[in-house]
Amino acid sequence: MIGHFVPGSAQEQPKPKKLNPFTGNPAAIQEGRSLYLQNGCSACHGVMGGGGMGVPLLDDVWVFGSDDATLFKLIKGQIPEQTMPKIFAGLEDDQVWKVIAYIRTLYRGDSSKVDW
Repeated sequence: MIGHFVPGSAQEQPKPKKLNPFTGNPAAIQEGRSLYLQNGCSACHGVMGGGGMGVPLLDDVWVFGSDDATLFKLIKGQIPEQTMPKIFAGLEDDQVWKVIAYIRTLYRGDSSKVDW
């Protein structure tokens, strides 16, 4: 599960560092979509991120946080409490960043909560 964000005040939490080198890159986003589909992300999160067995990726509700570093760690299996399959730990770092860049294009939540 990539997770749902439990909001706190902006003053309580430091602003997350934006890390993804592929955010907004159309070619990388297309490759990220392909990787998302090839690696079975759509089986849990839906082809267009609407959810199913896993949580939706479209909204602004995230358990572990939605910043770049947190999503990267979730996909790589580096957050013990998460429930995503460990198979993604084998993806190359650039592949993970491209999947995240694609996921960002699916977002339909409150734009004021964007932290990437």
